[in-house]
Amino acid sequence: MAFFRAAGAVTVAVACGLFPRAARAQEPDPQPPVADAPAVVAPTTAQAPVVATPPAEPPIWTPRYHTLDEVAAWARAWVESGGAQALALPQSRAGRDVPGLAFGADGPLPLAERPTIFLLGGLDGVSLSGCEAALRVADELLRARAMLPAHLTFVAIPWAAPDGLARTLAGDPCDGRDSLPVDDDNDLAIDEDPPDDADGDGQILEMLIEDPRGAWARGADARFLVPAKSGDRVRYARAKEGRDDDEDGRFNEDPVGGVVLDLAFPVGWRGEAGGLGGPLPLDDALSRALADLLLARPRLACLVFQGNHGLVAHAGASAASPANEAVVRLFAESTARPQRAPVALTAARGEARPGAAIEWAHAVVGTLALEVAAWGPFQEAEGARGTIDARADARGTAATAAAPDPETAWARWLDDVRGGIGFQDWHPVDLGDGRTLLVGGWLPFARANPPAESLDAATHGLAGFVRKLAAGAPSLELRVLEASRDGEVVTVRARVENPGRFPTGLGPEGARVELELPAGARLLWGESEARLGVLGPGETSREVTAVALVPSGATLKLRAAAPWATRVEREVKP
Repeated sequence: MAFFRAAGAVTVAVACGLFPRAARAQEPDPQPPVADAPAVVAPTTAQAPVVATPPAEPPIWTPRYHTLDEVAAWARAWVESGGAQALALPQSRAGRDVPGLAFGADGPLPLAERPTIFLLGGLDGVSLSGCEAALRVADELLRARAMLPAHLTFVAIPWAAPDGLARTLAGDPCDGRDSLPVDDDNDLAIDEDPPDDADGDGQILEMLIEDPRGAWARGADARFLVPAKSGDRVRYARAKEGRDDDEDGRFNEDPVGGVVLDLAFPVGWRGEAGGLGGPLPLDDALSRALADLLLARPRLACLVFQGNHGLVAHAGASAASPANEAVVRLFAESTARPQRAPVALTAARGEARPGAAIEWAHAVVGTLALEVAAWGPFQEAEGARGTIDARADARGTAATAAAPDPETAWARWLDDVRGGIGFQDWHPVDLGDGRTLLVGGWLPFARANPPAESLDAATHGLAGFVRKLAAGAPSLELRVLEASRDGEVVTVRARVENPGRFPTGLGPEGARVELELPAGARLLWGESEARLGVLGPGETSREVTAVALVPSGATLKLRAAAPWATRVEREVKP
């Protein structure tokens, strides 16, 4: 299958780096840029006039898994076409380049000064489907960039954790880790007990170890595990498939790598042995650069496309906020998924995510921070454009925390959609040291990431969700209620309104208004600067009044600003 849906011209594919140039996707283009205006070459007796044409847009995204080199070629093609600006990001620990773009509709403000929606793919190092979701969303937005709100910027980094993602794409069960050597088990040896293909079938799955204190037992469907309870005769510990390479009685406790970038942020970070957040939070150049990028720009939302719960999950503990409720409505409208209520990240994942990027972005940066899982245990309805979450009950009720357990949902998907393909039954394997254990479980492109043929359905509607999110972004309107003069005494009364579908930010900073007095003027009474709190959707602020002594003919300026909105300014000449 082609990388993108072909535009019918070989020259377009070559220009985008999809043929010979794709092999050197991380090298700078040796060709000089083409001028915006057509350049005419003077003819000779053997030569007709040649007109240089501007670069064509890249071909359209198609549903398959793309390599980092292919994503880099896509990003370079958009920059060369003039549709986007390249981001300067540091390389990963393993020396991989990280392609990133900033783009938006033409507008009065530079891209770096506008509120920004960040689109990060696969920051967990596992979710290749998240990379494809971020890639598809960015590609569709770029093609319709003239229709985007002119006061917003989009930043897209489709392969946000390239080392872990490259290992995942290669079939390495790395849990999303990068290449940093870590002594996970504190035995003064590094990476000495990684997973192994114990049964020689060419893939590394999961292993069950009988343990009277194990946390797991076989469920009613013996393929799947459930939390063990009192009275279970056989209990299991779970591990990646492999041998006890260092002969310490444990299995795969010190794999190759590393750090999961999504768990390397300071809020909730854990630094104990075996933790995936690294020796220190933000310890490497790439995670620091991502954090600096969010802090340096005005920001509206940080969307991290990853996970396999099939929902949009929010950071923080408050599920009932107007912003989270609005997000869920837009998500359900755009994707045809039946989610009806906000879900916190820990509930969607089924476990805590210490050091998660969106928790830091929410608590420290103060942005709308969301994990968007393109993939989940879906029932892909025949003939339907969207997908239906398998966790919905027979009446189609929304799936949230009260839904059937994930194993039941995945079993339904496996049997009803895939015909049982995607799971290897548990089977005994002799490890060669006198022990026989059970090996089996989910295949790499089944549960953690979808089969390639499911990518179109999994990513359907996500660009529409982001477009609606952008269209509902908060904005500020300055309403001057009075601008009167009595000699040199000027009275100004004003309010600020938010006509958007989202609030102007998270407390306590909120919106603010400022009156700039001209030279020679002074405030007599009232407020020249006021904090207005967070303005909800459609909300108007309290009235702000200032009385000042202003020379005749002078002009005053009113400014309003908020964390999630573009600053506005208005001249007032009483």
